[in-house]
Amino acid sequence: MIRTLVSVYPDLSSVIAMNYACRLSRIIDMGIQPIFVKEPEPGDKAPGVGWVRHTWENSLLGTERDAVDRLVESERAHCAMLSRPQVLVGDRDDIILNNLLGGTYDLFVEGCLAGFEKSELLQRVHSKLYRNLPCPVIIARNLIELSKVLVVFDDDVDIDKLLPSTIRLFDGTQLRFDLMYCRLLGTGSFVEPIGEADAVFSRADEILQQHGWAPENRLALQGTPQALMRQMEDYSLIVTCLPQLMEADNELMRLIGDTPSPVLLYRQ
Repeated sequence: MIRTLVSVYPDLSSVIAMNYACRLSRIIDMGIQPIFVKEPEPGDKAPGVGWVRHTWENSLLGTERDAVDRLVESERAHCAMLSRPQVLVGDRDDIILNNLLGGTYDLFVEGCLAGFEKSELLQRVHSKLYRNLPCPVIIARNLIELSKVLVVFDDDVDIDKLLPSTIRLFDGTQLRFDLMYCRLLGTGSFVEPIGEADAVFSRADEILQQHGWAPENRLALQGTPQALMRQMEDYSLIVTCLPQLMEADNELMRLIGDTPSPVLLYRQ
């Protein structure tokens, strides 16, 4: 069973995250634990422990606890593997990261709206949470059935980590997928095939064959992020790796920032 932690808040992006996790559970054996973390306002300091601390936390949560409970219950009506939410007060990234580092979960899911600013994705990638993730993360951007996956890599992605991790998550699902090697260009408006790309896929094919997997298509394309994004918009999930140097500007993350599809990111 894939043990999944889903970050929720009383908003539309949380509906997307929970719904996407529930749809994923139709093809993968999953348990889903929602978690809501209320961050105190600047200057609010937690008082001690015990009853005083509990009363302080309840005063901060206010009506948001009830809103999250209703949100989760509405999804539980058609998603039985969705547990009741954990409701906590503190620094969101720290609390979620501590839960994930505890080894209880195999996957983290959070939502965002499809039209969110690219800078928001880059901010997440550079956050303490993403820099220390012990498991893959799905950023769910819209409600879409998982039908076909695109596994994307460039010269900086370690496919010896990307492909086995993807296989472990989806093994036994008979999910259709394409494999795409890309090079990002700074100028131009067209996507061009990369000639003599067989060598690029040799290691990928070796890994996939060891597990009995084979892509429907192998694509080797170059172009600007905006141009390549148009080649990716029909896929229901984009899979790739987080950059090894999290502080640096990364071309692949710029490309992922443009696509409206949900994305699955692995640590290298």
